[in-house]
Amino acid sequence: MLGNVNSLLALASDPSYEAKVTGPLQLLQELGWRSSLGVLKANILFLFDEAKERKAVSPFLVLVIEDCFVQLGDDNSLGKEFTLEIKFKTTGKNYIFAAENFKALEKWVTVLTITPMDYIRITKQSFLEQIDSLDEDSRKRNE
Repeated sequence: MLGNVNSLLALASDPSYEAKVTGPLQLLQELGWRSSLGVLKANILFLFDEAKERKAVSPFLVLVIEDCFVQLGDDNSLGKEFTLEIKFKTTGKNYIFAAENFKALEKWVTVLTITPMDYIRITKQSFLEQIDSLDEDSRKRNE
């Protein structure tokens, strides 16, 4: 997916656009674990070098959280606690992250799971069906 780099950078650093989740994340790369600051805005996960000021620097990784699975990682095989994995269905690309503790892991997994637009559409459809059902029940009672 191609995106306008300036727009993405503006979104990443815009304080008026509230982040769903912000916190330390470690990313597993070929040479080991890389410390970063994860910022989730809308359905886009930005990863910044932790030591640098986020407003002045570009993220080193941007992931659009769509068409993917979010699952807990195998801490034993990874040698790291509190891991999660994002697996993209179409590309087959996997990203493995480690949170700082169990509470942070729970927060990241929960929010990343409900972030994709598919989930939002399904939830919206479910609510609309419930509203239609309630309206129909109400009409039957009034007849």
